[in-house]
This record gives sequence, structure tokens and C-alpha cells, in this order.
Amino acid sequence: MQLDRTHVKVRARSLAEIGDLSLLLVRRYFGALAIGFTLGVLPWAILNFLLIGFIPIEETRDGIIDEQTYYERARYVWLMAALVFLQAPIAGMFTTYYIGQAVFEERPPWRMVGRACWQSVVPLLWVLGVVRGPLVAMVILATNWGGVFAPGREVFWLTVIVLWAATIRSLRPFMPEILLLERCPVLARHADRTGGISASRRSGLLHGPISGDLMGRYLMTAAIIGALALAFFYGIMAVRGFLTTQWNWTIQFGSFRFADVQLLWIPLALWIAAGLATFMRFLGYLDARIRLEGWEVELAVRAEALRQFGTEASPILSPPQTEAAR
Repeated sequence: MQLDRTHVKVRARSLAEIGDLSLLLVRRYFGALAIGFTLGVLPWAILNFLLIGFIPIEETRDGIIDEQTYYERARYVWLMAALVFLQAPIAGMFTTYYIGQAVFEERPPWRMVGRACWQSVVPLLWVLGVVRGPLVAMVILATNWGGVFAPGREVFWLTVIVLWAATIRSLRPFMPEILLLERCPVLARHADRTGGISASRRSGLLHGPISGDLMGRYLMTAAIIGALALAFFYGIMAVRGFLTTQWNWTIQFGSFRFADVQLLWIPLALWIAAGLATFMRFLGYLDARIRLEGWEVELAVRAEALRQFGTEASPILSPPQTEAAR
């Protein structure tokens, strides 16, 4: 492996350049998005269907379109958008690991990707699943499964969780890369035993000096991804309308009505936008390491050492060593 020969030129970039490069990466590594993100999304999409899919199913079964119908549709869209927003970082773990290797001209087999992600599944579930809210939100929604609209659980508490997750992710966006690519342990005592650095300390070192810039970039990225999600949705709806000549939120086959827009196309548009956000976050992570750690110089030194001595034991994206490790 030539560490100084990467598919992505290692240099600092502006947010506009990161967005442009993300689209190029999607084209180059479309398999990472189509296969890896699908593998990561599928379990969460099934859980979301089981959790809130009853809303459009019951609405369609009644066959009545009135004011209550629009309220139920708005309820479903809000719940689905909130769930996808919360679940996106952990659903993108396969894609994150894949592009983290592929950028160095490696094409890791999916079996290796799955094995590497499985080794980090416990810290991922704790940090990205519990601390950042998706599993907590799902448990809260599950307590109202099959019931009528519950403002406390579905609006107040879900809004609190979404705002909590958004705040953490705006200040500490690169935790998936820290856990998956740098392999930093969550518990400090595990890091002390290996002479490494814990995930929380690594997060503070990586995010702290540029926290203001990270928050600004996060707000701009959120606006861009939100606009793209709407664009994907209306594009899908246009294609659907032209192919079926049906423009309602349900599609009818004889006497059978199916809420395909709510059950299929809204989640699909949201997940596509979330997949693009995964690429943008990864490029932002590389940019942060370049600006803070001179990572391009480190890669050049390690590449020369690899050519001279033929050994490279540490992970490519490992954090700088602590004094104990040195």
C-alpha cells in the first residue's frame, strides 16, 4: 500500500469543496453507498416500519381523506424524518469503514468490512445508539405503538432528543470515524492498558480547537442535506407520477390501496440524503486531521518508512500516539 498515493488528494478544503468532492466520491465508490449503506440501513428501516408503519396502513385502510388524514401524514413524516436523522451515523458504519480503506487504494472485501464493524459494534451501539439518542427515541415511540397521536412522546420528547443529538453532532461530528477507523476504546482504563487514547479524550483533542468552525459547517451541511432530501423526494414523486399517472399519496390497484409514498419513497429519499451526508462527514474528518495534525506530512513519512523497512503495524487512520505509547 502506498500511503502517499490516495484517491483523494490530502489537503485542506473548504465546505464547498468538500460537498463537491462528496459527489465525486459517490460516483467513484457507488458500491460503498449502494451496498454498504443498504446493509447498514436495512435493519433500521425494518425497525422503523414495525415501529410507525401502522400509521399509513391504518390511514389507508379507512379509505377516507379528511383533515385527520393530513394530520396523520404530517405525524408520520415527522417521526420518520426524526428517526432517520438519529439513526444515520450508525447506519452508515459499513460505508464509513469502506471508504476509510478505499481512499488508500484498497478495495476491502465486504466480509472484512463486516468483521471490522462487528468488532466495534458494542461501542457504536452505546455511543451512537444510546448516548446520541436513536435507541432511546425508538423505545419512547414503542410505548405508544398502535396508539393515537401522543404529543408528549412524539413531539416534546422526540424534539428534545433530536436537539440533543444535533448539538452533540455539531460539536463532535467525527465520533463514528474515531470508533471505527481509529479504534479508540470508549473506556479510559482500556486505553491506559494499551498505552493508547480513549474515544472521549481523542474527541476532545480533535474537535475542541475547531469547535466553532465545526458548528458552522454542521449548520450549512444540515441545510444542504435537507434541501437534497426534498429534491430526491420530489424527483422520485415525479418519476412515480409519470410512470403510474397517479399523483396521490396512495397508489390504487383495483380496490386495493397502498401507501407507497409514506412506506417507501419518503424513507428512501431520507436515506439517500443521509448516505451523502456520510461521505461529507468523512471528508470533513480528513480535513480536520490535516488542519490540526499535519496529517499529509505524517502519511508521507509513514509511506517512506514502509518503503524503506517494509512494515506498517499501526492503523492508517490511527490517532497521534500519547506520551505513554511513545
